[in-house]
Amino acid sequence: SSTTITLGGVATQDLSATDAISAWAITTGSTGTVIADVDTGVRFDHPDLLRAGVGAGFGGRLLPGYDFVGEDLNPTTGAALGTFLIANDGDGWDPDPSDPGDWINSTDQQNKVLFPSANCPISDSSWHGTRVMGVLGALTNNGVGIAGMTWNPYLLPVRALGKCGGYDSDIIAGMQWAVGMTVMDSSGNNVPDNPYPADIINLSLGGTGS
Repeated sequence: SSTTITLGGVATQDLSATDAISAWAITTGSTGTVIADVDTGVRFDHPDLLRAGVGAGFGGRLLPGYDFVGEDLNPTTGAALGTFLIANDGDGWDPDPSDPGDWINSTDQQNKVLFPSANCPISDSSWHGTRVMGVLGALTNNGVGIAGMTWNPYLLPVRALGKCGGYDSDIIAGMQWAVGMTVMDSSGNNVPDNPYPADIINLSLGGTGS
């Protein structure tokens, strides 16, 4: 398409671009709104995000969240493998959605079951969830980094992706938990309900093949 629009006085053909400056003249987001990001987790120590001040006064944006990256599964049979290599944090579902990194190295590539080299090239950690959280709601007017698209809502990290991606089942569980639905783990036990149900869920997800 040859369609061109003008944003901030600049002509662009990127029709997905957002005119944030004009939008902020209308609203910078409502206090109390919760935006969940189902992603790789988040770095809680990031200086332009930080933990939210819900009853604690930390002054950041991040709610506690939850980790839904589960046990490794055999891609052919679906059987549990007893390892947590995709999770990369040594365990399965738990209340810590911190991102431990999703790098792929030569040792990972030797595992042809979970990390086939065609789909998972050697790479550094993406820190994708933290980057997306920054776009959604990095702290504003603080002289650090960028200004998030929203200035007031809380951000809820829901970790569902690890090394080389993740499983649809974990993503779906994360989405359900994010909106306040009761979620059951593989042992038949209920995960603690989300005390901060999301008004909005962001899914910056992609994939290849069937």
